[in-house]
Amino acid sequence: MSIEESSNGSLSVEFRHLQPKEMKSSAGSKGNEGCHMVTEELHSITFETQICLYGLTIDLETSSLPVVMISNVSQLPNAWASIIWYNVSTNDSQNLVFFNNPPSATLSQLLEVMSWQFSSYVGRGLNSDQLNMLAEKLTVQTSYSDGHLTWAKFCKEHLPGKSFTFWTWLEAILDLIKKHILPLWIDGYVMGFVSKEKERFLLKDKMPGTFLLRFSESHLGGITFTWVDHSENGEVRFHSVEPYNKGRLSALPFADILRDYKVIMAENIPENPLKYLYPDIPKDKAFGKHYSSQPCEVSRPTERGDKGYVPSVFIPISTIRSDSTEPQSPSDLLPMSPGVYAVLRENLSPTAIETAMKSPYSAE
Repeated sequence: MSIEESSNGSLSVEFRHLQPKEMKSSAGSKGNEGCHMVTEELHSITFETQICLYGLTIDLETSSLPVVMISNVSQLPNAWASIIWYNVSTNDSQNLVFFNNPPSATLSQLLEVMSWQFSSYVGRGLNSDQLNMLAEKLTVQTSYSDGHLTWAKFCKEHLPGKSFTFWTWLEAILDLIKKHILPLWIDGYVMGFVSKEKERFLLKDKMPGTFLLRFSESHLGGITFTWVDHSENGEVRFHSVEPYNKGRLSALPFADILRDYKVIMAENIPENPLKYLYPDIPKDKAFGKHYSSQPCEVSRPTERGDKGYVPSVFIPISTIRSDSTEPQSPSDLLPMSPGVYAVLRENLSPTAIETAMKSPYSAE
């Protein structure tokens, strides 16, 4: 044990070798929510001491608010969900059997807490449109002004057609923002929480090349962009790129991907289809300050770099058939500079380039 006195006169005690003594609750292990998870087991830390002052003995005792003990960092998201639900649903500071029969929470209060979570952890809360989307995802209703939500629906039951819960999905998004797109999120350029249906409604009347950024509903911790264009006969088309996850974003900043992304239409020269961030912000005006470097021109194959190696770069490119309204899939969407394409054109035929890039795809 080490004891330190802080500058404001309070006493701080650190117990480095504290070991919990597990005790089973007599209230039973099941409630109306089914079997407990380890992160539903609440504990309290009690500190007792005795002070003798001028011949007077004083017994002092204080207890912590309920805490959750975990043995692995993978349990942290569910543990945090338990603490959030406890604080939203009760004013009792010592109800350690709370999850034997957890009450429902009002949807409006829960979403307010979620917005606070985003504000405190990633620097920007959620607006009313984003909260409405989350409300619809949780309860299939478009308003969060009324209604209640159960603990199971929030943290234990999988979302319809998915292999994960709502809270797992939301936590993965928080982690993605914090580690990979934080500046873009703080600037308000990531719409994020918008359904595919709402996305198309927003884009359908916009200029070709208008795009928005949203979080994937089918991939944990994934972000995608969707843009609008018109076919030769004037038909409005929407294209969504395969979601980027933290693995791919670790290799290249998302702002650079937006800058360098290319699409090949038939045998045309690759072009970046992303022109305006919704509703009408020029892309470079929105993201220019977040670009990590200027697009680089690669050396030609005969120009040797250090130690005789030919320089190489990642290529973010998708192929869209001219006779289809649906885009083909990018395999590894990493950026390509104009110089790279010039080298490809010199050494490969347009047909060979198109064949290499074709693969079926669907994105959500």
